[in-house]
Amino acid sequence: MDLTGWLLRRAVPRPFVVTTVGGTGARLAVERIVRERGWRRALSPADADLLVVCGPANADADEALDRVWAQLPGPRARARVGAPEQARHALDTARADLLDVAAQRRDADARDRSARAAADPDEDMPGGLPMAGRGEDRDGLTLDRLHLSLGPALPDWPAGLSLRTVIQGDVVQEAHVSLVGARDGAASFWGAPDGDRGGRSTAAALDSAQRLLSVAGWPAAALSARRLRDALLEPGPRPGTGAELRRWRHMVGRSRLLRWSLRGLGRVGDGAPEELRGDAADRWARWLGRIGTASDPGPPGAAPGGPDVARTALDLLPDLVVGQELASARLVVASLDPDTEAVGAYAPEPGT
Repeated sequence: MDLTGWLLRRAVPRPFVVTTVGGTGARLAVERIVRERGWRRALSPADADLLVVCGPANADADEALDRVWAQLPGPRARARVGAPEQARHALDTARADLLDVAAQRRDADARDRSARAAADPDEDMPGGLPMAGRGEDRDGLTLDRLHLSLGPALPDWPAGLSLRTVIQGDVVQEAHVSLVGARDGAASFWGAPDGDRGGRSTAAALDSAQRLLSVAGWPAAALSARRLRDALLEPGPRPGTGAELRRWRHMVGRSRLLRWSLRGLGRVGDGAPEELRGDAADRWARWLGRIGTASDPGPPGAAPGGPDVARTALDLLPDLVVGQELASARLVVASLDPDTEAVGAYAPEPGT
């Protein structure tokens, strides 16, 4: 008996899903199929056996994705989903590649040879990362200063967003924003009118909410939000969805712990667009308000926001995360959830 093949056939795939700019529709399709099949999303490359890239190819993004691919342990497989209708076939093909024992052994041999050839005894740190510099932190202590890039390949993260930081301990000291793979003329998935009683607007709010819930560590509530989001995007009648939305909203809206964890993070002043004002808890409350209003029949319309709101969020982001711990910085990003597809090509303002 081939024990390796036997184990592979019984293992539940763990896809690490990354979205490039223009890949929101593909991501939604992948997330739905993953949920329906009972697969579990990986939260890091080290925990994954499938790398699923949603969206069009781009040279800059592909360079980052190759680094992520190198971090996946074997057995492993890779899929590119360029459009929603490609999702099922791409995942089936990747699953078949994962079960190909001969191919997996060849991949393991090639990685082993590559690792031996690249071995350098003079490397400062594993993976060739530079040694940390040193500097004073906010308490006057001299600590290591590490350069860490968040994105563009992170789960529950805006497509293409790269947040390059300098950290001491786990506190962000400097931050710079860029968009990888962004281009003028790209269409926002959420920007088109839905024409079905605000269903797309509610789905957009649920998509943002599920990201924040995942980052905050409430995966069950995030999973329910994704299921409701997908139901709203389905054409035709949706009996019972409104009642489920109200129950979900009541459950998450009662969480004092979640409100406490968001209070005071990423505070934005009154000069910014209304969607961004206040702290992370205020933005969360506005999403719940949109979801609650749209759980009953209402007028059609597109999701609020747009290029100006998304661009302002990106411009504000560096200042909002400086001084925050990394976990809090991720919550700030999730609470802003800029629609990077709406922005087009992005050049940060000088000094940001």
